[in-house]
Amino acid sequence: MNIREPRLGVSSASLPTLSPEELADEMVRLGYQGVEWRIADTSRLNPAQPWHASTNNRCTIAPTSAAVQRIQDHCQALGLNIFGLSPYLKIGDLEQGLRLIDLAAIASQARLRIWAPGYTHERYPEAYGRMRRFLDQLLPRAEAQGVQLALEVHQRTICSSPSLAMRVAEHYPAQHLGIIYDMGNLAIEGREDVQMSLDLMGAHLTHVQVKNVAYKPQAPGQGWSWEWCPPDAGVLPLQTMLQTLRDNGFNDWVSVEDFSDSHTDRHKLARNRTLMLQYLQLSDKPIFSHPQEA
Repeated sequence: MNIREPRLGVSSASLPTLSPEELADEMVRLGYQGVEWRIADTSRLNPAQPWHASTNNRCTIAPTSAAVQRIQDHCQALGLNIFGLSPYLKIGDLEQGLRLIDLAAIASQARLRIWAPGYTHERYPEAYGRMRRFLDQLLPRAEAQGVQLALEVHQRTICSSPSLAMRVAEHYPAQHLGIIYDMGNLAIEGREDVQMSLDLMGAHLTHVQVKNVAYKPQAPGQGWSWEWCPPDAGVLPLQTMLQTLRDNGFNDWVSVEDFSDSHTDRHKLARNRTLMLQYLQLSDKPIFSHPQEA
């Protein structure tokens, strides 16, 4: 593996108050290198209502060729990489899946994030079979377009841990189907030893998502509930986990997906950049002057 350092990026899904152009401009000012864009319908966005990561997210790109081309052109002019697209693709929706692969190709052949099925309404064998059949349908188009599918390790799905994700990914070439190692999701379900996870995923590891979780007690006998929190305030020792990545020569994207609301989105961007530079032991770069407030 070469000695290139990890690259620092952001998931736009976690910054709902910024427009895509505002986010791109601010990322470049701060020294981020790449972005994963949230892809979803934008026709119902309501500026009269509070912006919200899942229900009213301003930092979203519509799933159309024109919208993706516009943000691709904007990012290219800034020198900002688009390393991923993050849609909400229902397993089995082949028409939409093929369309999203084509959109990822427009965005400089960005990776396309996908989720595995949940297991609330079906058992594991059935969900696993559906997932495999869907991938078998999608991958020929993805390969033809030069797009890598990226399976996210995500709680409440059949791929809630790296080892479970590998039960799917191991059947496909790593250049066609990779795994997004989401550290924050592991604090909710599926956490495994970092070194073992890296050994298991091997070449299937695409990029790493960073966020953190805090727990608080419920009523007696009801256990604890979780909530998103800043990267340095939760149960995960992110600095140690990221150091293990560095020790293994990881040099792909580290993407911050901080859904906490302790700080404004602009402040989160600046604060998390400082944290990641420290945690990853990366050299700092000067921040360019900008008229907007942080």
